[in-house]
Amino acid sequence: MSPDLDPARPRGLAAAGAERAAGCTVPRDAVAALLDALDLGVRRLDFVAKASTSEVWKAETAAGPLAVRILAPHPGKPADFDADVALRRALSARGARVAAPLLDRRDRPDLTVAAHAPAWAVDRWIEGGRADAATADTVWHDLGVLLADLHGLPARGHGRLRVAGDRLEGRLAGPGAGVADRFDQPWPFDGSRLAGHPLAEAAPDLVPRLQQLEDAIRRAADAVPAIIHGDLNGANIRHADGRLRGLLDLADAAVLVPAWDFALLRHFHGAGAVGRTLAGYTADRESATALAGAARLLAPVVALHHLSRARTLGLPARRTYAVGRLRHDLAEIEAGREQPA
Repeated sequence: MSPDLDPARPRGLAAAGAERAAGCTVPRDAVAALLDALDLGVRRLDFVAKASTSEVWKAETAAGPLAVRILAPHPGKPADFDADVALRRALSARGARVAAPLLDRRDRPDLTVAAHAPAWAVDRWIEGGRADAATADTVWHDLGVLLADLHGLPARGHGRLRVAGDRLEGRLAGPGAGVADRFDQPWPFDGSRLAGHPLAEAAPDLVPRLQQLEDAIRRAADAVPAIIHGDLNGANIRHADGRLRGLLDLADAAVLVPAWDFALLRHFHGAGAVGRTLAGYTADRESATALAGAARLLAPVVALHHLSRARTLGLPARRTYAVGRLRHDLAEIEAGREQPA
């Protein structure tokens, strides 16, 4: 944890000077100077994490605990902070449990944190633990309610979100291009061959099994698109006392079919979490069954994405997990039934 800001220093300048926290590319004093310029009365500033699209700091301020997010994506990871903030503002206005934005670079275009990281946002801090397969049913139910609200927002275009005038829309024209805009090497939607995918090296025995499912996978993505969250890993789903506290980080939001969000849930948390989330998402059992089935078929594509990202980022543990999930998903599809996650 970082040292406290010196409360005796005027306007909250960091005591640590230009020190950088481990894994962070932005100096602490640059973050402190941003908060100082916003007159937020900083009392303590701690680096929290390097996420896939941003660096996150927690600031204890006169206005309560706040999150400071600075756009700093991993290699090959596009992100649009303006769209992220606009989407969270739209959801917050509807009462959704998301990290409510307070200020961002569009409010104060005169302020930047660093030359290499010009985009920033200050949000309400969300307390709570990260979700996993053992998380209470009520949390998943709450998440389903929130996802129904998110998927019900007006959607135009395909792919990652952008701000277009007074609305949000996908930045591309075609559904296949939209999938490839969100996911890395998402066979069969990117026109590639599995022979050239990292899967061919990591688990060549899975290639012919996956190829047999191409038509079914394409049909699973043939639905009316919606704005999806796009990254439902446990760190982005925060809960406490059996309730959802907040859904974080919408930087990967995109216009795709809703089943992709449930495929992501399945990849990270297993089929049980999908079923519990769908219980809050819709009371229509036929619709829930269809979404669960589509998610089962799209989950292998999510695993392919993470296998590709593992190679790009040099993460062997992520590679192992992706191959394991893919084996599990294919076994379930081939057996035509759910297996323990």
